[in-house]
Amino acid sequence: MHKSPTAPRSFSLQREWSGAFTLMLLALFVGAAVTVVGVRFVVNEMEAANGRLQAEYGTVADLAAALEAHEQLGHQLLAAAPVNREAFVLEQQDIEALFRVAAAVPVADEGRTEALSMAQQDWQAGLEQAGLWGDRALNLTGSNVADAAAFAAASSTVRSQLAAVQQSSLQALNRGLVDTRELESLLVVGRFGLFAVAIGATLYFRRRMVTDLMRPVNSLRRGVLKLQSGDYGHRLNVARRDELGEVTVAFNGMAAALQDSHKALTYRATHDDLTGLANRAALAERLLASFEPDSDRRTRHEGLLFIDIDDFKDVNDSLGHEGGDALLAQLAERLRASVRSHDLVARLGGDEFAVVVVDNDDGSPATGPVTERIYEALSEPFVIGDRSLRVSVSMGVAQRTADTADVTELLRQADSAMYRAKHGGKARYEIHGGSTPVVEPADTVGG
Repeated sequence: MHKSPTAPRSFSLQREWSGAFTLMLLALFVGAAVTVVGVRFVVNEMEAANGRLQAEYGTVADLAAALEAHEQLGHQLLAAAPVNREAFVLEQQDIEALFRVAAAVPVADEGRTEALSMAQQDWQAGLEQAGLWGDRALNLTGSNVADAAAFAAASSTVRSQLAAVQQSSLQALNRGLVDTRELESLLVVGRFGLFAVAIGATLYFRRRMVTDLMRPVNSLRRGVLKLQSGDYGHRLNVARRDELGEVTVAFNGMAAALQDSHKALTYRATHDDLTGLANRAALAERLLASFEPDSDRRTRHEGLLFIDIDDFKDVNDSLGHEGGDALLAQLAERLRASVRSHDLVARLGGDEFAVVVVDNDDGSPATGPVTERIYEALSEPFVIGDRSLRVSVSMGVAQRTADTADVTELLRQADSAMYRAKHGGKARYEIHGGSTPVVEPADTVGG
């Protein structure tokens, strides 16, 4: 009887486990390789986006700074101040070069070049209109302060155009961040595939991905969205000092620069450059807010003072515009010191000022005491250079009541009362609706 030969083995535990461990190690290696490549790609994209942002934003920031400095010199020229005119003209050539450098930055946004070109045209047009372009600036004579307002408006338009270009750079950075989502999805899918082979390695790498990649990227994306929404005070935490940490530091620096720029622009939009007081726009916003249906100031009325310096033209004629500006600045300080913390002093332009006076806690008007304090503060002479000067003011007082229809009516009442005081002999104030004008004693004001 013969034994049948032994059948060859179909399975080998050694080979199977060896193959399984080989496949596991290969899966781990592939997963690690994919992770490293993916993270490196994201970091490269972030570094590239940051580099593009630095190039796009930095060139425009340099241009904006140069334009602002040039604008200040232009205002000095219009005011007949001593300025090196040849250097002023050469600066225009330097600024043109900065426009070319900013336009030469390679970007995907085709509208950037057109926006910069339009800004350059508007900038040159503003200079030409004010007589400050090229050789015309060399031949400019006398005081041209009357052109300063139009020149300032044109310059403001150019700054707004450059700010829009900078905003587009932020949007480009955001788009670069959004583009990493597809890679993120691939990495997550790869992790779940690796989970079936080596759960421990998958959990480990996922934890590293969440800690070192996903959180910083999402935090940076949220920061960009907050910047887009106008929250310039938002800052990111620097979790690690790696490439993403460098991008985060760059983002925080950019956000700080934007916040400073926004604060400066907001301040300039609501304050008078010479005196630091609120301007006409801020006054209108304050008064409009008190007429809003849900305003808590509707039940606590406000009075309005219109103030005009008597014979201010004589001050400019005798002391020059610099002396007149010094007088305005000193008068603004005295007005500010004469009111309470919740009142508002504003310069309307020229030698005209306004004061919003909040009623007392018991509902009685506070315009009378505030007016008296103002006249008392102005009774002392002003010192302009080596000269002592007494000035007087004419004031119109309008008290808001429940019958006051709107801001326009309140402004008209104060303005009308001020002109009555002006035409009634100056150095006095009149109350709208009052039967008798109130005259300040002659020893507290001067001609």
